[in-house]
Amino acid sequence: MPQALLAFAVAILPVVITPGASFTLMAAHVLGAEEGVVRRVAAGTAAGILSHAVLAAVGLSAVVMQSAQLYRIVQLIGALYLIGLGVATIVQGRKAVSAEAPPASPLRTRTAYLANLLNPKAAAVYLTLVPQFLDPASFTVDNVLAFACVHAALTALWLAISAYMLRALRARALPIPQRALALVGGGTLIALGVRTFLGSRAVPAT
Repeated sequence: MPQALLAFAVAILPVVITPGASFTLMAAHVLGAEEGVVRRVAAGTAAGILSHAVLAAVGLSAVVMQSAQLYRIVQLIGALYLIGLGVATIVQGRKAVSAEAPPASPLRTRTAYLANLLNPKAAAVYLTLVPQFLDPASFTVDNVLAFACVHAALTALWLAISAYMLRALRARALPIPQRALALVGGGTLIALGVRTFLGSRAVPAT
C-alpha cells in the first residue's frame, strides 16, 4: 500500500499543479487583506476530494459517469457555478478600494468545496486513476480515502507554495494590483466554466 500511495502521488502531481478552480480562487484572494485564504481554499478542496473518493468507493460517481445525461447535468451545474463565481470575483475586485482592501464578500470554505464537488473531472480521478493502483477487492472506502488524503495533502502544499510565491513576487519584484488579479482570476473561472459547458455539449446522449 505505501508503494501504491507513492506511485499515485507521482501520477497525480501534474493534475495538482495544473491551474484550476482552487488555484484561481486562492490567487484572486491571497494578496488582499483577507486572512486564512489558503487554509479555507485547501480545506474546501480537501472536502471536495474526500467527497469524490467516498462517492466513487460506494459506486455513486460511477453511475453518474456512465450516464451521459446525469454527467451532462453535473457538468452544466458546475459550469454555471464557475461562471457565476468568476463574475462575482471580478465584481468584488472592482469594488476593492486598494490592493490591501479585503473583498466585499470574504472567500468561504464552501465556495472551494462546491467548485471541486461540481467538477466531474475530479470524480474521474477516483474512477479512472485510483483503480490503477488498487485491485477490485481492495477498492474500499478506507483505501480510496487514503489516496484522497494524499491528493488533498499535495493540493494543500501546492496552494501554500503558490501563495508564498505570489506574495514574494508582490513584495520583492512586481507589485500585483488586487483588482488586476481579481480580473485575471475571475476571467479564468469564467473560461473554466465555458470550457466545462462546451464539454457537456459534446457528451453523447444515451
